Amino acid sequence: MSAVPPPKSSCEFRVASSEFGPVNSQPATRNSQLGLTLVELVVALTILVSVSAASFVIFRGITRAWKTGALRTERYQQARFLFDLFERELSSCVANPRYPLVGLKRGEASPLHAGRAVADELMFVGALPGRTGLVERGYWVDAEGTLMCHDDESRDGTYATGASEACGRGLSAFEIGYFNGTEWIDRWDAARQGVVPHAVRIALTLRGERPERFETVVHVPAS
Repeated sequence: MSAVPPPKSSCEFRVASSEFGPVNSQPATRNSQLGLTLVELVVALTILVSVSAASFVIFRGITRAWKTGALRTERYQQARFLFDLFERELSSCVANPRYPLVGLKRGEASPLHAGRAVADELMFVGALPGRTGLVERGYWVDAEGTLMCHDDESRDGTYATGASEACGRGLSAFEIGYFNGTEWIDRWDAARQGVVPHAVRIALTLRGERPERFETVVHVPAS
């Protein structure tokens, strides 16, 4: 009769089970989930630089447009002010033998200032609103491009006396034409013509990166 082997103990079975069975443990978190990779960082920086450059270009364009608009507004305001001045004073111009209307061309000797005219010049007398009697008026441009307005009430029969003050700045050209009833001419001598012109055309150009030219025509009722 053969011998029966003794049964294995439950202790041994449990030890074997714990040694070879599955082990319950928490999975490790990847370090890559806690930050950006080098590629992601480079892409983010590229996008940031592109957005910043586009924003700068847009801002520069807006600033340039604003400056251009402000400059144009300033020019139009100055031109409108001067044209209103010319209209108001030339419309009161009168024919007077002691003070004939005189229109000079550039380079001619001027009675309004020392030296020769650097642009067209005009002088006349008129009955200006709010002033007593006839008033001498004249327009001329100095070497710096400043439009000067001559004024005198001395009634001494000459345009050489009186004072001039700045009426506008930044002019690069000042041109005057005179309509004699038939055609436009570029200078006027009322002593020779005997009358004042039917109309006076004044064109001025304001300096700048893009110079702008403005023009107006003033009708003279006294003609």
